[in-house]
Amino acid sequence: MAKEGLIRQRAGEKAARRVGEQLTGSFVVRGRDGHPHAVEWTDDLSVRLARGTSVRALVAYLRAADEEETRRRDVLAVLTERFALPFDDARLAMDRVEGGIVRAASGNPANEPDPVKDPLAWTSYRLELGLPVGDDAPGLLPEQQASAQALLERARRGQPTHGTEDVAVALEVARLAVASQEPDRTRFHLLLEAATSLSVAAEACIARLGRQPCALEGSQEWVDGVALAAAARQVTATFAAQPDAELEERGLALVGRIVTRLLGQCHAFVGRAMIDSARCIQRNGDPDRAATRAEAVLADFAALLDRFEVDAPFDEHIIALEYLLDAVELITEVRGNSTELDALRNRTKHVLDRSLTD
Repeated sequence: MAKEGLIRQRAGEKAARRVGEQLTGSFVVRGRDGHPHAVEWTDDLSVRLARGTSVRALVAYLRAADEEETRRRDVLAVLTERFALPFDDARLAMDRVEGGIVRAASGNPANEPDPVKDPLAWTSYRLELGLPVGDDAPGLLPEQQASAQALLERARRGQPTHGTEDVAVALEVARLAVASQEPDRTRFHLLLEAATSLSVAAEACIARLGRQPCALEGSQEWVDGVALAAAARQVTATFAAQPDAELEERGLALVGRIVTRLLGQCHAFVGRAMIDSARCIQRNGDPDRAATRAEAVLADFAALLDRFEVDAPFDEHIIALEYLLDAVELITEVRGNSTELDALRNRTKHVLDRSLTD
């Protein structure tokens, strides 16, 4: 089927990362440097999801989003944040869910997808036909739940923060701390423990990378990095609401550490972390340091414009270029306009405008 061939092509970059599996073909794609590369793929179309989520929940979300005609950008935000999919895998997920619907419509039982090699399409196929599908979302182990409660109880007693290297425990500590309705002073200690736990767990993930500059997309460290960064943002938002400028800035620094070390190959994630941090610094009364932070975005992201001199950007690249534009505007607010900034602004807008028409 032509549609199946296209789906496999889109899955190629993701599948090529799987080591030790039988290879079934190859094709040419553009790499991150913009040059063509031969890529081999396998017949494994599964994806790794964030802790506490499931294939059924992912498929159900995509089916509902399609019925509600949710914007593609909003769908991608949910897939890459709540479900922690890299953008390649997010596109794969959308294709596979649609593939399951197409196969169900054929009325031919022989078209049922393989539940192991193609679980998203299989789940979508069965849901389309009204067949039962179990929910495979794993919960916390009893000992992990006990560890989270023990850390929070230490915090309630005012003991020094302790932290944990267990990502699942750290995420649970953060969830409970953010949701806490306890008195302000107690909740403050819970949030400090949450921030510490997220930091310790993140450093453990980073340490496991060894000399790798960042996690492989779709690896356990990747999905954990996405979840840890999201939890750190939630904790930071509570500090900002108090307001506590120092803890807000430190919280965003933690987000930046997680993103740059675990998710650093994704310009969209890095751009958000850098601009959020710069805006926080600016709000808190240090515009020059904020502009310096934004200049780092210019240094890292300007090369994207060369990549899209001919081809139009899409999905994560559009998001990244919008953060580049945000950086230009922040620097202009602080230091005034310049010929160089104006040229970069116009060039970025031109590339973004082309994404709307191509």
